[in-house]
Amino acid sequence: MPVPAAGQVNAATQATDRDSLGRRRRPKKDPKRMAVTPEHLATAFKDSAARSLLFLARQARMRQDSALQGYDALTYQRISAGLGFTKFGRDRLAFRSEQSTRVRWRRGTGTYVEVTGSRAVVPIAGNSGKVNLDGDISPIPYYPGSETLWIGSSAARQAVDENEGVIHPLADGAEAYYTYATGDSAVFRLPDGQTIRLRELQVRPRTPRWNLAVGSLWFDLAGGQLVRAAYRMSVPMNIAAVARADDSTSFNDVPALVKPMLFPMTAAISAIGVEYGLYQGRFWLPRVQVLEGGANMSFIRVPFKLEQTYKYEHVNGGDSLPPIVVAAGSGRGRGGGMSVNLSVGPPSAQDSVRALRRRNRLRAQCDTSPVRVYARRPEGNPNPVLTTISCDSAKLANSPDLPPSIYDKGDAVMGSTDEMQALVSQALSMDAQSGFAPQVPVVSLENFRYNRVEGLSAGVRAEQQLGSGYAVHAQSRLGVADLEPNVEIGASRSDLRRTLALSAYNHLVSAGDWGNPLSLGSSISAFLFGRDEGFYFRASGLELSSAPDKVAGGAFVWSLFAEQERTAAPKTTFSLARVFHGSAFEPNFVAARGAFVGARARYTSTFGEDPESFRLFMDARTESALGDTGSYGRAAVDLTASHGFGAWSGALTIAGGSSIGTLPPQRFWYLGGTQTVRGQRPGKEAGNAFWLSRIEVAQGRGVVRPVVFGDVGWAGDRHQPTHIGLPMSGLGVGFTAMDGLVRFDVARGINPERMWRVDTYVEARF
Repeated sequence: MPVPAAGQVNAATQATDRDSLGRRRRPKKDPKRMAVTPEHLATAFKDSAARSLLFLARQARMRQDSALQGYDALTYQRISAGLGFTKFGRDRLAFRSEQSTRVRWRRGTGTYVEVTGSRAVVPIAGNSGKVNLDGDISPIPYYPGSETLWIGSSAARQAVDENEGVIHPLADGAEAYYTYATGDSAVFRLPDGQTIRLRELQVRPRTPRWNLAVGSLWFDLAGGQLVRAAYRMSVPMNIAAVARADDSTSFNDVPALVKPMLFPMTAAISAIGVEYGLYQGRFWLPRVQVLEGGANMSFIRVPFKLEQTYKYEHVNGGDSLPPIVVAAGSGRGRGGGMSVNLSVGPPSAQDSVRALRRRNRLRAQCDTSPVRVYARRPEGNPNPVLTTISCDSAKLANSPDLPPSIYDKGDAVMGSTDEMQALVSQALSMDAQSGFAPQVPVVSLENFRYNRVEGLSAGVRAEQQLGSGYAVHAQSRLGVADLEPNVEIGASRSDLRRTLALSAYNHLVSAGDWGNPLSLGSSISAFLFGRDEGFYFRASGLELSSAPDKVAGGAFVWSLFAEQERTAAPKTTFSLARVFHGSAFEPNFVAARGAFVGARARYTSTFGEDPESFRLFMDARTESALGDTGSYGRAAVDLTASHGFGAWSGALTIAGGSSIGTLPPQRFWYLGGTQTVRGQRPGKEAGNAFWLSRIEVAQGRGVVRPVVFGDVGWAGDRHQPTHIGLPMSGLGVGFTAMDGLVRFDVARGINPERMWRVDTYVEARF
């Protein structure tokens, strides 16, 4: 069948261009790559040994190893994803799946996969979350022709093709995109006396692009086979920019008012580790593969991690296997799939029909057999695959090939990852960066926000990647009420795991230690219900800061600052609640005007992932400064512990803080409101010291759970700790959804104010 010219695919071709499963295929694009020029070749290699090592590795990558006839392996895979609305807060596991298999590959026959264990959980939904594992989603360790670097696709492609996404650093033509240098070397001796010599090839992109990798690759000098690798993408992927480069009309149908709630939309792969083991003294086969990264959509954060391990029982041994017959019309693909469903209340009729169809499809074989069997031809894999899965889901979930609990760290099956972490840390240091090559700036809209100082404000941000890990940005925001520009200009350097930034600014600052009054959620509450719980001041100055790009178990943030601080007077009283009910905003405080030079730091840590077991979240903060009004120091810590017991679960929060020196009002602790003592007005008590305690009990294990709670706290003068009197208090009922991601409370103040307050907010402690 002749191939039509680009852009000339006719209707008849489009109508018939479907695979055997009826899915429409996208027209295949012609390969896209930059031509390798003499200048590229002259600058690609920092030393002559790097050229020789690249060519040796390039030949080995595409070499079919005819000596490898088969293997038997045990595999384990874990996929984890989190979910959060704030960058620094409690780690919240949203989804996790585990699967173990026995894989038997034979040359000329194909691959037999027996799923020995399989389970998945959606902790943020409890027993309301359903995960459908339709088939086998575990990988096949290796087959001749597979991609050894675990990058891009499953099958190795000889030459660069930008249409494939990630540009492979070992592919033909990669010299136009990368530079190479040799690094360390290593020698080790096997028990049989054989000596293995390894050499490091450092790969650096010429330009900062999301589909170019930076890292270190280690090769066996005897044959050029990959032995281990640690790499990442050079910069995050701007999803909107990539989509528009492929289709200029992408996102044109998204309303302008909605775009700030979707963008910026980015994804980043911050670390990939690959390690091979030597078997029978001549076969390098993958042993451990780990990928870490995350995605952002406006204020939504989704960190993720993929872990795979392989243990080989036989290499070039084992029983012979019969041929695999793939029925006509089976199509290509992974042959398995996964979907996650969060349900609240009874399922809809449509969902019930879909569930019934799926059950009928999956149980068709299980009616007459204890297992389901299907054959397929995976995309990019020339070998047919026959998969066997037990019909007994309980047996799969309790398999001895899986860790005792899906919330365990998995050391029993993953083994120690210390060496892998050390390899990644060394290879992906801050100095491992792309070349310096400024890119086109990317402009995006900032979220709208609303508060009693600015009124409604809108902002815009421009960011430019410079290369070598550096970026510059400028952002501006203007409120219709105060008409004072919020401006920030800065430069940063990142390795996708930590960012060091320097910025100059004039902006509105929230004085509170809890919540985020300048977020979109708080702005909606302020505009609709007249609940602006922030206490604000203005700051203009310079700041040097360091913060992790992703939070995984713990996050340490520090900054040095020199700024001029002053009062931010409220400029609006409008809210819909005021129009209909006369509700008024709380008054703001008067800040101590002056210049301050100091340092601040924050450490957050989460222990435990199982909502039904013990979990602990810690948030510690410290700050000190020298100012016109005097020097000061302050420190505080919050601890929240939770545990499930049967159909119930409870949480206890204790927090406290104090200070030294002359603490200005803008650094006081303000108690009252949704994040501290519910049922009391925000800032009802304020001072240079505080303590706080909250107890909460929830019923059920669904995505939405009813809660009863009680809060007590005090803020005041640290010099009079014995004159507290009757502390602030409140109690109430509410609902917590998705493990505290969304919260609704009805609280009754007890002391000093006896009033009712209704609050809706995000990122609750429980």
